[in-house]
This record gives sequence, structure tokens and C-alpha cells, in this order.
Amino acid sequence: MVKRVLTAAASAALFGLLVAGAVVIVERVDREREYRRLLAAGERALADGDAFGAIEAFSGALVLRPASMAAYFRRAEAYRAQGRTDEALANLREAHRLAPDAPEPLVAMGDLSVAQNDPAQAAVWFGLAAERLGDTDPELIYRLALARYEAGAAGAAADPLRRLVERHDTMGEAHYLLALVYRDTGESLDTVIAALEHAVRVSPGLTPAREELADAYRAAGRHVEELRQLQLLADADARIDRRVAIALAQAAAGQYDGALGTLSELRAGTQIDSRVEIALARVLLARAERAGDRASVPRALAALERALGGTARRGEGMALYGRALYLSGDIAGAERILREAVATSPVERVAFQYLADAAARLSHDLVARDALLHLDLLEGDTAPPATRAARARRIGELSLGAGEPIAAARHLSRAVDLGNADARTFGHLARARWLAGDEPGAHAALDAGLKLSPNDPELLRLRRTIR
Repeated sequence: MVKRVLTAAASAALFGLLVAGAVVIVERVDREREYRRLLAAGERALADGDAFGAIEAFSGALVLRPASMAAYFRRAEAYRAQGRTDEALANLREAHRLAPDAPEPLVAMGDLSVAQNDPAQAAVWFGLAAERLGDTDPELIYRLALARYEAGAAGAAADPLRRLVERHDTMGEAHYLLALVYRDTGESLDTVIAALEHAVRVSPGLTPAREELADAYRAAGRHVEELRQLQLLADADARIDRRVAIALAQAAAGQYDGALGTLSELRAGTQIDSRVEIALARVLLARAERAGDRASVPRALAALERALGGTARRGEGMALYGRALYLSGDIAGAERILREAVATSPVERVAFQYLADAAARLSHDLVARDALLHLDLLEGDTAPPATRAARARRIGELSLGAGEPIAAARHLSRAVDLGNADARTFGHLARARWLAGDEPGAHAALDAGLKLSPNDPELLRLRRTIR
């Protein structure tokens, strides 16, 4: 009898356990079903542009499953859609903590950094994602390289780009970015051009690459190829600026009649356009200076007067007007206009060179010297070494003429260091050091000059003076 009671009790207990287990299983199934329903509801809300509804749904999913990387990841996207970047970043960080090997949260954090104009941080996130994916995602590798480039680390962008173009030869954007990296890291112009040529060959519609290629051809003096690229750009885009660029390239190649013809077509039957008039003045002044056609100067002045009466940038127009006055022989008028030009924002950089030429003609050495110093400061290391060397010597000569031998010696020494180590420069340097009281330095410079040109009459006279 006792056994029967015990057996019945055990059976009841077992039945209770089974029932409780079944309830737990049902609850788990229901929670899983509800979790998935909320995820799906959040996805639909995101697709419909209902970020608030998406946040509600994903938050509900996280109540049911607090360790859901997917829910944190998708809620971050909803927060970002609302412009709540701090909440978005916090959710992405949590998604990354929950699934450290998943690249998606890292890529999303990189995208968020890009949107916040923080390419350096974007490069960090993209780099971590790329470590997990290797080179399997070309778009990610490109974005990593772009972020590094935009963060000012062009050198660090080179390696991923080279790997990318080796595996995906038809990705024009990558070849274009690699060309920019080569340009900014001091690779040869031929290397830059080769990368750009590849970019436009595989992506003919990549306008920025074609524009950069035209600039590179111009820098290399390959004006025929430059004109070809500009013509292709103009064929695809009928804006006036494209035709103006063609005219200026024709002038740079010495094709002045062709350039004037291109601009005449633009002027025909239309109202005065300051961009065209400025370009016309540039072409006419180039022909006056390089081809000796002084009759072009009055025509340039007339074009500039029309441009300045319109919408031309005043600084640019004044700089060219001053140059035209200089070429017409009105040196004093040129200096007056060019002083105004360099004080007008935005400043046309070449105005400082024009002002230096005019002031030097009037023996205003300090004005000329200061104009060249401003130009040197603006250009910095972007100017070729030969240009910087010649400018340093000119600044030194003007300082010497203005009675500032210490400054003259400093700039003339810089000219020598930059490669302008000829007899004339050493002669000026010797005189500047002598006047500054540096007798040993004067003798050293004079000896260096005489070694290059033993019979130079100026150096021989100087040797008698400072003996």
C-alpha cells in the first residue's frame, strides 16, 4: 500500500516537472517568436523611413534578448537616421563588443566618422574591418585608402591602393586615387600620368580623373594631349568654362590664333561674359609677352575693362590690368593698380610677381622685395626648386639694393643652397657679407665665384675692393 502511494506521488511529481518544462519551452518559443517579430518590424520601419518606430521595435527586441548584436547594430542605423550620432555610436560599440570578429559594426563606425568629417578615425575603423576581411572586399579597401588620404596620410594610402588595383584592374576610382597619392608623395610626373591614363581608360566617364590628367599633361608640357582631354571634357559638358579652358590651353601651346578663335565663337551672339573677357585678356597678354605682339596690349586692356564692369573677380581683373599697363609702358600706373590688386581678396597670386616687376623698374626695391617674399610664402615648396632658387637670388639682390645687406646675405645663401650656385650669385653674396661685416664669409663666397669664373670682371673688381 505504501509503495503504491509513493509511486503515485513520484508520478505526480514527474508530471509536474514535465508540465513546468513544457511551459518553459513554450515561453522560450514565444519569446523567440516575439524577438524575431520585433526585428522584422524594426526592419520594415527602417525601410519605410520610420526611424522612431524602428528604435521602439529594436529596443523591444533587446529586452527579450539583451545580447543581440543584430538589434544593437540595426538600432544604431535608426539612431543615425534621426541624426542622433552619439546614440548610434554607442550602439555600434556595443554591437562590436558582442561580436568582435564581425566587420559590419566597424564599417558602420567608419561610415559614421566619415559623416562627422573625421577621416582619421574613419581610417582606424575601416582598417580594423579590413583586417578581419583581408582583401576580399574591394569597396572597403578603397574606402580605407580614401580615408587615409583625406586624413593627410597619403603615404599610408598607397599600399592598400596598389593591392587593390592589382586585383581589380578595372576600378577607375582606385587608379585615380592612386594617382593623387603618387602626386602628393612626390612620385614622378610620368608615374602620376600613367595612373591617370589607366583611370580614364577603364572609366571614361570619370570626369575628375580626366581633369587631373589634363592638368598633369599641362605640367609636363604635353599640350597636344592636354587639349585632347579638355576637348573630351567639353564634348561631355557644354559649360562655358570648358571652352575657356581649351582656349587657355591653346594659348599655352603657342596657338594664339586658335585660342582667339575659340573665344570669338563663345562671344558671338551672346552677352558679355566676364569669364570669356578675362580669358581673352590672358591670351592677348600672353601673345604680347611671348610673341612680341604689342598691338595685343590695347585689346587686352579693353577686354579687362569690360570684364571689370561685369562679374569678374576683382583681384584677378586688377592683376591682369596692372600687367597690361606695365606692358603698355605705364609703369607707375601698373604699380598703383597692382598694389590695389594684392590688397584685394581673393588675391591673384601672380599679382605679387607683377608688382615686383613694376616696382623694380621704378627702383622701389623694398616694395619689389616684399612682393616676392609674399609670393614665396604663398607658394612654399609647391614651386619648383629652380623657381625658388631664382626668386631667392632676386630677393637677395633687391635687399642689397635697398641697403639691407644682412637680409641680402641670408636670401643669397638660400639661393646657393637651392642650386643657384653660379658666379653672379656668389658675387652678390660676397658683397652682401662684406657690407654686413662678415669678412671671412665674403672671401669664401668670392673665392667660390672666382673658381667658377676666374676672369669675371665684376668679381675681379670686387676682389680689389674687399682685399
